[in-house]
Amino acid sequence: MSRPHLAGLKGKHVVITGGSSGIGLAIAQRCAAEGAFLTLISRSSSKLAAARHHIASSLSCNPDRIQTKIADTSNATTIISAIEESFEWKPIDVLICNAGLAMAGMMGDVKEKDLDLVTKTNFLGCVYPIHAAIPLMKQRSLQNPSSIVIMSSLAGLVPLYGINVYSPTKYALKGLAELLLLELLPWNIRVNLVCPSFTKTNLLEEEYFGGNEIIRTIGRKLYSYNHKALESSDDVAMKTIEGVKTGEFLIFTNAQGASLGPLTRGLIPSESVGTFIIELLLMVPYRFVSLLWFLNAKKLVHKMNSKTM
Repeated sequence: MSRPHLAGLKGKHVVITGGSSGIGLAIAQRCAAEGAFLTLISRSSSKLAAARHHIASSLSCNPDRIQTKIADTSNATTIISAIEESFEWKPIDVLICNAGLAMAGMMGDVKEKDLDLVTKTNFLGCVYPIHAAIPLMKQRSLQNPSSIVIMSSLAGLVPLYGINVYSPTKYALKGLAELLLLELLPWNIRVNLVCPSFTKTNLLEEEYFGGNEIIRTIGRKLYSYNHKALESSDDVAMKTIEGVKTGEFLIFTNAQGASLGPLTRGLIPSESVGTFIIELLLMVPYRFVSLLWFLNAKKLVHKMNSKTM
């Protein structure tokens, strides 16, 4: 059994963008429970204050172990300042880029300003904090193993219909993670790309399945969406932290995600020899499965849209 990249999070400084709610808050809660120091970054001061109070009170931990920073991750100036100030407080051991945004609607129907906002938040909102953190983390990473965690989605491996640039931005994060994996190899800084499935958050219900009937129907049928089987934020947080500790590059948080490994891993092989062999054996049958999936998708998309043409 290989040695874990991080033995634990006790005493480590974990910086989390989008850390005031949802998956980010769940990750923060688990990190705090292990004795980590936290910096939570968000655009909302009220949500940050509530998150800090919730973590400290629920775990009976010293609130001084948790600091908050108000910053828009898509704004280079504010997020770079937040990262630099966080490092001045305590050297950063783990940076978790979790901030994200989605707006339902077809590519040609949504407003340009919304496309711009989602693209900047989801992609540049990871690029900017990582760009700011890398030189700082390199100062000590050779002696202190460090990690950069990018929160993507299964929508970054399989195109999610009806949510315009959300899925492409998540695809872009996979390319970013693969590049960083190579760039940071000599520096003892691991990169983790986390790909949750449908998770129980307001973003999912309100933005994707709460609006357009065509998008809602295709989403439910094409992606086997089941409201009763949604992942919880805490489950995603638990799997994320486990993967960070072991240093796993591509982290799936449920069986649905893991089943996509043979088709979506790309040029970066799995760390486990067993998983590598299984995915190799499944590659040919999975290509037939992908063909059937796409034929079904074409039929469903044509059928649903013919009602409005």
